[in-house]
Amino acid sequence: MIQPNNGQSLSAVQDARPRYTGERLLRERPKIYHQVVRLLGEGWSANKICKWCHVTRETVRAVERREAVEISERKKSIIGILGNVAELGASRMEETIGKASFRDTAIGTGIAVDKMLALTGQPPSVQVAVVMQTPEERAKRERTDAMLDAITKRLAAASQTREDAR
Repeated sequence: MIQPNNGQSLSAVQDARPRYTGERLLRERPKIYHQVVRLLGEGWSANKICKWCHVTRETVRAVERREAVEISERKKSIIGILGNVAELGASRMEETIGKASFRDTAIGTGIAVDKMLALTGQPPSVQVAVVMQTPEERAKRERTDAMLDAITKRLAAASQTREDAR
């Protein structure tokens, strides 16, 4: 133990990690603080916010903890707005099917739906099925292709023979 001048003992082990609360950012750079809150509410990743706002990851996490309620409310509000946009976009797509502006409407609706899914934590529901052939299936396909190539050559030769006979 270390003895201070006033006679009280100090513990030799102290938590060396600083405690990030976001208060300093709010006090010294309030616009950046509110921008971090807004971006968190819009579903941006902490890494992206760090780069965009020039703050540390710990600061972003501290702001996120401090403003959790406001961020949650903002996300809910944005989800509601994007739900409405998706609904309006879908009805507009239905109305404009076959017209030139359909492409723009489809893109806007897709963006709104993707953003709404991201904010609710749901992955996009795009399913891609990639069928990988086994070596046996690949060999069988190559044998079939070779047989079809041979048949094609015989047919071409027979056709050429008929034309030559004329």
